[in-house]
Amino acid sequence: MTIFADASGLISLFSEKDSNHKKALKIAEETESGIFLISNYIFAEIVTMLSKKEGRKKSIKIGEYIKAHYQWINLDIETENLAWEIFKKQKSKNVSFIDCTCFALYKKGNYDKAFSFDQDFKTNKIPVLE
Repeated sequence: MTIFADASGLISLFSEKDSNHKKALKIAEETESGIFLISNYIFAEIVTMLSKKEGRKKSIKIGEYIKAHYQWINLDIETENLAWEIFKKQKSKNVSFIDCTCFALYKKGNYDKAFSFDQDFKTNKIPVLE
């Protein structure tokens, strides 16, 4: 199974302060045999948020771990355009364009389930690990 690692899932996993930390650890342990995929957009979001939440040193350490252990996908213009079309159709003002890039990758068949705690994945009918 190919699993897309969203920022909310990984931030919860790597931040002991996060309210979903224990749940993220459990999910990660149960799916350790899966292939984890991350996009360049999500990587940028993760290291930025972790730098603010946990400090720059920890953010860099986690960023290096992600780069070494996760399969990487750089979004191309076709995926960005699909994400833009998805973004324009969102009813909630709280759905980010970055999340729409994740939805576009799912629609293109890049992964089976997402590791995310964002409700907008479920709203957009993206299967998530639970």
